[in-house]
Amino acid sequence: MLPRSLGYITSLFFILLFVRAQAPPPPAVPLAIRSPHFNCWQPGSVGNWPSFWNGRILGWLGYINIDGVTWEWLGGTKNNSTLVKTEITATRTIFTFSTGPMELEVTFLSPIEPTDLVRQSFPFTYMYLTAKATDGANHSVQVYTDITAEWVSGDQHTNVTWSTTPSNNLVFHQTQSASPSPMQEIKDQAEDATVYYAMANSPNMTWQTGAVALRDKFQVVGGRLNNTEDKGFRAISNNWPVFAFSMDVGSISEISTPIVWALGVVRDPTIRYAAGDGSTQQRSSFFWTQYSTIGDAIGAFIKDFPNARQRAMDLDQRIASDASSISQDYSDLVSLSVRQTMGGIDITTSKGSDGQWNASDIMIFMKSVGDASRRVNPTELMFAAFPAYLYLNASWAGFLLRSSLQHQAAAVSTSAYAIPNLGSTYPSAPGNTSIASTEALAIESSGDMIVMALAHAQLSGDGSLISSYYSLLKNWANYLAANALNQTKFITADGQNNPNLAIKGIIGIRAMGEISQIVGQVDDASRFKDQASTMLQDLESQAILSSRIISTYGQSTSWGLIYNLFSDRLLKLEFINQSIYSDQTAFYATQISAGGQFGIAYDSNVPNQVKSHWTMLTAATTTDNETRDDLVSSIHSRAWFINSTAEFPTDYNAVSGAVIGTGGRSSPAQGAMFAFLALDLPERMIQAPAPNPGGGGNSTSNSNSRPNVGAIVGGTLASAFIIGLAGLFLLLWMRRRKRETAATPDPFSLHLNTPGAVKGTHTHKSYPRGKGHHSSNGGHMVHPTSTFIPTHPSTLDVMAQHSESNTYKHPHSLSSDSVEPSMSPITPSAENPPDSRPALGGAKRDRSHPCQ
Repeated sequence: MLPRSLGYITSLFFILLFVRAQAPPPPAVPLAIRSPHFNCWQPGSVGNWPSFWNGRILGWLGYINIDGVTWEWLGGTKNNSTLVKTEITATRTIFTFSTGPMELEVTFLSPIEPTDLVRQSFPFTYMYLTAKATDGANHSVQVYTDITAEWVSGDQHTNVTWSTTPSNNLVFHQTQSASPSPMQEIKDQAEDATVYYAMANSPNMTWQTGAVALRDKFQVVGGRLNNTEDKGFRAISNNWPVFAFSMDVGSISEISTPIVWALGVVRDPTIRYAAGDGSTQQRSSFFWTQYSTIGDAIGAFIKDFPNARQRAMDLDQRIASDASSISQDYSDLVSLSVRQTMGGIDITTSKGSDGQWNASDIMIFMKSVGDASRRVNPTELMFAAFPAYLYLNASWAGFLLRSSLQHQAAAVSTSAYAIPNLGSTYPSAPGNTSIASTEALAIESSGDMIVMALAHAQLSGDGSLISSYYSLLKNWANYLAANALNQTKFITADGQNNPNLAIKGIIGIRAMGEISQIVGQVDDASRFKDQASTMLQDLESQAILSSRIISTYGQSTSWGLIYNLFSDRLLKLEFINQSIYSDQTAFYATQISAGGQFGIAYDSNVPNQVKSHWTMLTAATTTDNETRDDLVSSIHSRAWFINSTAEFPTDYNAVSGAVIGTGGRSSPAQGAMFAFLALDLPERMIQAPAPNPGGGGNSTSNSNSRPNVGAIVGGTLASAFIIGLAGLFLLLWMRRRKRETAATPDPFSLHLNTPGAVKGTHTHKSYPRGKGHHSSNGGHMVHPTSTFIPTHPSTLDVMAQHSESNTYKHPHSLSSDSVEPSMSPITPSAENPPDSRPALGGAKRDRSHPCQ
């Protein structure tokens, strides 16, 4: 009977696998996402025009001509191909089409390069196509694709210019506004962008610029274009200029070597940044540190495609494998979220006084994609997205924090609390000096910044931020200590004043105690830890009713998602009593059973309003798998809700699924989907120089400080050492009493020569991540592949002061010969012709496009 049982089980497994593979795709799938201004989705079913995240059409068309019959695989003109299936991975969206006698596979690849800032900051994506005859016969095949100037501006009446640059190995079109407006947006699209469409040159490839009539020409003249430029520059909507490529493949039964195109949206400069000291920096994308011309960069990108595809496939598999230990729904959500999380940021650098690129000056900036505010570095969205950045490369999390910390550390902008953003005019980051609008969010912003600073140090091993900006962080912690329990003055970014906000502030104070201990400020450490413990006791007396935390002071029936408990788990503080987690989990279970199809409200004061990012952080605090999975599945149900075209929104109705407001569509806050993966990342040894007394704010270093002389791993190991030593003596005494032989092995022996440790350091207790419920089998997830080592030296201000003797390697790090892939930057192609820096550009269309 056993073989027959196994046969039934095996058959059922493959049936379920097939059903899963054939499930409908999300209502909108990512196509090309690399930055806040390069964010393209396929809304609804294939046959609609690709669009910007806010729904504005981005003209992008693809045809294949087979034996004289033209089939459309991208765009909205014909809609005559049959979509067979859609696959979504972390970096790729893969469509399989039936087009008469051939089956097409079209892949949109937005690279995510966790080990290479040059590649990651290059705002280009790949599209590639393969095909195979379903009848085994040869067929005459030509492939055509074009883009319109709608990519240039949010205003379709904008006048644009263009050019085409051919060389031996490369051809690229570029188009830009005739009168670009630097650092401006129209309907969220940049008005200073240059758009590029490129392809490797070959004898069978032809190109042309002109009007939309080129599409008709492709269908009647054998698929060849005439390699000429239309010089009649005009408005985007004036006879719709298109920039086209055609490839005559010949008579074939299969296209096994992919046909590849590259699409990019480049802005230079990328960010205008008020450093806080009164100076303003014009910052550019980091890839310019490696390339002097855009032609070189594009050529290298095209040439790198085979390796880039393999790196993407490896990363896709790694993320899916890690996430599937929770559930398949969770793995789906992580894969869907990662491109929009990375697409919410710009990776930048600056030039020194000598006019040369300063490759050690790296700052990352985030835009509040998905809302109408254009906020720069919105603190609560940074906090939500942080799990993804920590997972992919924790050093990047530091580059994001640095842009906010450096601005606030300057004397001219220092306040007693962290500001909630760097302004509301992305990509210009002037700062935020409005006391009226910023102080109400002081608990939210200060708590988030301190928690993120400690998480970055723990998971990157780089303590330079918490040292350099120690005084600033300390000021914020003092503010939290004085105000976190205030029940009337402060609100969350979502508009509530509640115990959940107080928990954020109290955990921020407790995290500051850890930071103080790491950098050797022992009196500060003791004080902050004691303050946090006292305040937590006070809060429990005010906010815990009927074995749960209320969401509104004085309202016993109020409730909410206490997602700020996630910080205690992330930082491994074990500060919050385990019974609180258990009681909250039990309460969530009762709400889920009575809730809507798409989840439960984040606060009872806003009935049926779901916030998916806070739901996921809450799920990561639960203590049983059933409740965890129910919360995860509710997010998945909305993400795959077919009666919608919204791009993976954060805010929606629990019952109808309708997007609320702008909905956080394509928001980087969906990096919260990585919450479970972040909890299982290995801690690193922390190198933390003595704190900088001038590192922000007016506080000075504690008079009873001790200089940090080495690496630190989280908390004091002294107590563990003493306990272990005592245990060793006890064991030896017991063995002596029992007259055991000296040859008996000692299972409790202490190995003090830990690889990577530095003698004579401050250390503190390191707690195991997770509580055993984060993996589907009740065990702990192992994450050996996310310990990426940055390509470039740390760019934090104090790193130049570090001596070589202070370097270290964490015992959990990958060995140098096991890091994959290679971190060397793309090599520019010497065969590409010299090219000037991209011209500034800017330019869109309404739904009355003539080809719809």
